[in-house]
Amino acid sequence: VIVLNKKDISADIEAVMETVETVAPGIDVFPVSATENIGLDSLQDYIDFGKTVAFLGSSGVGKSSLVNALLGTDKQQVRPVRDGDGRGRHTTVRGELFVLPQGGVLIDTPGLREIQLWNDSEGLAKTFGDIEELFTQCRFLDCRHDTEPGCAVKEALADGRLSDRRWQSYLKLKKELDYLANRQDAQGKLAEKKRKKELAVRIKQVKNRPRN
Repeated sequence: VIVLNKKDISADIEAVMETVETVAPGIDVFPVSATENIGLDSLQDYIDFGKTVAFLGSSGVGKSSLVNALLGTDKQQVRPVRDGDGRGRHTTVRGELFVLPQGGVLIDTPGLREIQLWNDSEGLAKTFGDIEELFTQCRFLDCRHDTEPGCAVKEALADGRLSDRRWQSYLKLKKELDYLANRQDAQGKLAEKKRKKELAVRIKQVKNRPRN
């Protein structure tokens, strides 16, 4: 679920929502304001009894303010963004868990400086199912979606069914996942090589052990 906090200071929240929905179709998007208590009811269904939810986001987006608003009390310390560049400060320095009045559990996390992917091609297919469906409609099975004729992706880009921004997002994530897969494969090979070497040493030690 994508939560757009600080709705009360947005000049055009509808335009922001359209931008988010373009790159994350099918994902629920909720514009809210923690300080003005706007739209928080829409989040309650996701944090009801027996559910655990974590807020993830960079510093200054208002995660701790959302926690306070949902708790109905100022449990978490909050600080304003910096005047110079509008960037957030790291107020929450460790993950903290809170039980909400309705029984749900909420985790407030420190501000993220970087997000890295875990290799999950299935997740990519779910997120960009519309794009991968286009792949099956290309004339050639090994279409690179570049200069080949009969490319369904190029046709979708040309007629507006697929936005260039969404296509570039797919390519970027696919590249990162491929890199992670290759790195994990290389690490796996090194680990296996080390294991075999250690095993060979132990076997040699056993063979050279004096017998009574």
